[in-house]
Amino acid sequence: MIKIKRLVDCTIADAVTAWNDGFEGYFVDATTTPEKFLTRMVMEDLSPALSIIAFENIRPIGIVMNGVRMDHGQKVAWNGGTGVSKDYRGKGIGKLLIESTLSILQKENVSIATLEAISENTVAISIYKKKGYLVEDTVEFLNLNGKQKQNLIGEVKRKFTVERVALQQIGQLPFYKSTNPWQTRWQSAKSGEGLLVKEENGDVLGYAYYKKNYNDQGVHTGTTMYQCEAKPERVDAEEIIYQLIGCVFGDFTDNINRTVPNLPMNKSKKTYSALRKIGFETTAQQVYMVKEI
Repeated sequence: MIKIKRLVDCTIADAVTAWNDGFEGYFVDATTTPEKFLTRMVMEDLSPALSIIAFENIRPIGIVMNGVRMDHGQKVAWNGGTGVSKDYRGKGIGKLLIESTLSILQKENVSIATLEAISENTVAISIYKKKGYLVEDTVEFLNLNGKQKQNLIGEVKRKFTVERVALQQIGQLPFYKSTNPWQTRWQSAKSGEGLLVKEENGDVLGYAYYKKNYNDQGVHTGTTMYQCEAKPERVDAEEIIYQLIGCVFGDFTDNINRTVPNLPMNKSKKTYSALRKIGFETTAQQVYMVKEI
């Protein structure tokens, strides 16, 4: 008999087993450890009370990780991973997990449910569509690794004033993209740094936020840029975006890994185009799906 339990009522060992077995043979290696599992829950605001594990008797056979945040007065949920053990795939467990998740979210008065799914994962996408999720955009993980021979941005014609700010300030901007994928929102950039591009009169023209990653010896090994956007009506939006990218990644001569996660190809079209022109390459592509509850 299949039983659904909240993660808060389960052991970490069961959660890690459910996750690793659920993502066995997945498109990317998603293997975790108890330490990594707990760290991810904190960093991405995943809730043990809203996440669930499916059991057959005492064996964990499936998992859904869920988180909820407030956005403009309404609750928005994110599915941070749905996995089913290999032996139980194709037996309706995934459908049961999604139905149980939506029931929980409805009781929590969640207005919007979101998720990402690997574009090639047609089985999962089909299940989500049957449960009312709609594809809103295609998102890509972009990467540019290592020391580059020259500054890939070149000279920006006009120099704008750049100011360092707290991430919360960026979240208050009228053109901040709060509906971009969960992992790109300011709440996910914990210990990150924020930048504003300003006009001489103080008007904000664009923003970016990012996080530098260091190894155990304190050496800078990589930088992740979560969002980089210009004010929509600006005719010089491309220049603003290029200057922000330069402020985030420098002159590209550092031997580091540069990452941009889950960048929407349509909603952030200008940023996507700029990064591809610079030389960033796609490492993974997903569909961004949304359901009104």
